[in-house]
Amino acid sequence: MKERMPFIIDIAIGVVLIAVGLVMRVDYYDTMVLSAGFGLVSAGLVHLLRVIYWQAPQRQEEYLARRQEAHINAVDERKQFLRMKAGHIAYQIMLVVLFVVALVLALARAEAWVILLVFLLTVFQWAIGVVIFRVLEKRM
Repeated sequence: MKERMPFIIDIAIGVVLIAVGLVMRVDYYDTMVLSAGFGLVSAGLVHLLRVIYWQAPQRQEEYLARRQEAHINAVDERKQFLRMKAGHIAYQIMLVVLFVVALVLALARAEAWVILLVFLLTVFQWAIGVVIFRVLEKRM
């Protein structure tokens, strides 16, 4: 239950955001709150189902093996350093990108496409972190 509780809380917060988004009568912000609620509920459900799937009795052996491997990777000093370095470099790159985007959005008086843009920036940040981690892992 301890592993499931954060996802249950996310789902509950998402339901509250959906309710607030449906009741709210401000054109732009009600859609944003409603979308955030649906995003939180769907992400919470996916992760909750993933935890339930892997904690099933027939998958216990593979689940424990995966947890052991994840623990070893988490305490490996070399991988910790590589994750730190990749995160630092990705942060620096995204800091510049987000400042430029903030300027462009301020000048353009952005509308609905902002959600797509923020999503693509998030994916971009994740991809840069993964690529930098792989490059640093090969170098060391």
